[in-house]
Amino acid sequence: MLIIRGVNVFPSQIEGVLMDIPEVGGGYEIIVSRENYLDKLEVLVEVSDAALLDNYKKLEDLRNKIRHNLKTILQIDATVKLVEPQSLKRFEGKAKRVTDLRKI
Repeated sequence: MLIIRGVNVFPSQIEGVLMDIPEVGGGYEIIVSRENYLDKLEVLVEVSDAALLDNYKKLEDLRNKIRHNLKTILQIDATVKLVEPQSLKRFEGKAKRVTDLRKI
């Protein structure tokens, strides 16, 4: 479980939001950092079709849709970055989807 600005969030909840969107591929990574004493959430999301990367309007619409869904369903504001299919790290066995860069 992650606590982002006082909101409890499970990575599986973020995955549920992402997998409900057909343009999203199977890979994603959650990066948590701290900036000016505030927690910051960034989600790297693979698109399902590389052809989508050629259309800036569709990419912006998809990014805004993901951000909106995260905000309305989970009550968290996240920065969303779309990346090429198969560009995120792959793991054998259990995937490591969360990178926490906050200093304890």
